[in-house]
Amino acid sequence: MIFFSQRTLSILIWVFFSLSNFAQTSQVTNIDEAVLSTTDRTYVSFSQGIGNYKTSTGVKPLKPLIFEGQISPDFLISLSKKTTSGLAFFPKIVIRMYNETSVPVKTPSYMPSILFYHRIKSPFNRKIFNFFKTEDQLAFLTYRVSHHSNGQNGGYYIPNTDSINFVNGNFSTNALEIAFSWSSIDSGSIGKAFVNGRIAYERQLDFEREISLKDNYYYNKITLESHIIYSQKIKSYITYAYMWGTRKFSSRHALDLYLSIKPFQKITDFSVFIRGYFGPDYYNLYYTYQLRNFTVGIIADPLSIPTVKKLRRKRTKKE
Repeated sequence: MIFFSQRTLSILIWVFFSLSNFAQTSQVTNIDEAVLSTTDRTYVSFSQGIGNYKTSTGVKPLKPLIFEGQISPDFLISLSKKTTSGLAFFPKIVIRMYNETSVPVKTPSYMPSILFYHRIKSPFNRKIFNFFKTEDQLAFLTYRVSHHSNGQNGGYYIPNTDSINFVNGNFSTNALEIAFSWSSIDSGSIGKAFVNGRIAYERQLDFEREISLKDNYYYNKITLESHIIYSQKIKSYITYAYMWGTRKFSSRHALDLYLSIKPFQKITDFSVFIRGYFGPDYYNLYYTYQLRNFTVGIIADPLSIPTVKKLRRKRTKKE
């Protein structure tokens, strides 16, 4: 459990309310690019790419996959006319189809989440990323409740051993996340660009958590994320995460790199991507493996740059 002193709690409350002055002079469209995480995207990667697994018993080759797919449509609901607050729901599923007899899909990762966002006054005041003429800068706080499981109910370990039961072992955990995201936008007719930064803290909960995950899965995670849209064809994502847990848990690092290109802008709404991932495997029970690979695939990514509409202020009788 995490405990805060009364002074620390007071400071956090002061910072929260200081930042929560809604900017009422503009309205934003395509809000998803400013509040969604890279991990919320729908994609398909072909095979498991080039790389290997690092395990406690040595380096192993990657599993023979036909494809890995993440199905993650986002359902956004605006709670204000000026798009300053809203909800987003993600019924996310990650599946791997193995290149084996009958091409099985083994223990998918079910990762649904609900996110609440609200716009705050940007503390940066147009002082960062001014190397291009920015139309506006946006800042948001987001709060997420998430779940991660594999739909199995067997024992986490193979009976009478300390080996993980990859056949039907149970993996289940829930988490809360709070994040701050900041965006700089240029949606003009010349030199369209978008830069987004995000920092998040995630806390895993003991509620409905598989007991055997206590020392095998993290409790806390800090995520630093940025994505950049340059023109309407090229986008890059950079995500770094640091995870830690109990004293018996060895802290872990993860680095996720995307470069996506939209080759046929006028006839498609997806992009081709190259991805490099270095860190714990994100596929439920395989978390204890260190995955290091490069993959190629397609991602449902419309490369939409948020646009800002300036709102006219109503004149008072005195004016």
